[in-house]
Amino acid sequence: MDKWKKIKKRLGALSKKALIFIISAWIVITLITAHAFTRSQFIEQKFNKNMITQKTVFDYKTKELPFGINEAEGIIFPKTQNIIDVYIVTTVNAVEPVKVKGNYSVLLKTVAEGLWERAVTLEDKKYFDNEGETVEVINQKVSLDLGKILSDIDTISNEVIGYSPSKFFLSIVPVIEGDITYENNKIDLESGMVMTFELAQNQVVLTGEREYSKQTPVDEVNVLEYKINLFGMMVPVPVYRYVSLSVFLIYSGFALLILISKRQTGIEHMTEADQIERKYRNRLIPIQQPIDNKNKTVIPLESMKSLVRVSDEQDRGILEYHCDTEGKTFYYVIEDDYLYTYTIDINNMDINDNEEKAI
Repeated sequence: MDKWKKIKKRLGALSKKALIFIISAWIVITLITAHAFTRSQFIEQKFNKNMITQKTVFDYKTKELPFGINEAEGIIFPKTQNIIDVYIVTTVNAVEPVKVKGNYSVLLKTVAEGLWERAVTLEDKKYFDNEGETVEVINQKVSLDLGKILSDIDTISNEVIGYSPSKFFLSIVPVIEGDITYENNKIDLESGMVMTFELAQNQVVLTGEREYSKQTPVDEVNVLEYKINLFGMMVPVPVYRYVSLSVFLIYSGFALLILISKRQTGIEHMTEADQIERKYRNRLIPIQQPIDNKNKTVIPLESMKSLVRVSDEQDRGILEYHCDTEGKTFYYVIEDDYLYTYTIDINNMDINDNEEKAI
């Protein structure tokens, strides 16, 4: 028991710098513990297993103009160049071999601006089922008969609709259905690529894109257990949490013991004046000089508690005067010709003997 008292006394006698260090260390340990419990136990590691590229390229050819005339790029004159041969090539390229399976057909869409549209089949369904790093999906030539197309437009505009707009659009649309398979991954084949011409004032102008490309990465995710470098050893997160929590609990108990010991030591070394100041601070009225008691009947009291009771009964304030020369503090309650006083030695450290009186 005496040994425990000595330990508490030593802990209570620690300097302010030591307390600051202990509290700072506790904050650091708390942050480390919070980090341990917010750190994920597992991490995901992603890496690329394959890169798949689907590419579609459109091209076209038509008759050369007579007399050595060279037309502008992308312009076709139906009167002379009445047949357009369109070439469609779609391929799938991959870093690692893939399997490509499905079918395709080719449509021609004629759109009358804001009025009507019609789709006809240029190539019926064809099936493919190939495997490799480079797989050809479409290698198709289709021909557009501009004379027939213009004739159909006139028929629809004059006989069916009754109105012919100034512009039409011709779109060659490969419709692809199927998928690309790599290990357990399936990727839908891209469809909806088009080659578009604008038909207006006896000329056909290429307006759409001629090349489409789409890349699809195939990634694999590995889930790994995360490890922390703890004093040179790589330990799993659960161990890190257990160690940090154990240190936190032990150190928190140690820090709490120091604070309690410090508080108890402070109370034990508190003077009676300090205790009175702490308990009755709001009731004390400090004065600069002692009360003149020549015309008063002085009634000394044995305890501060008695003086407080007189103050309450007489509804009077408690005056406080510190006399540094005598090393004493005087407390007064004035009631007409009576002066109730209680005096203590400022340096009296024996708080255990005076505690009952002061309280």
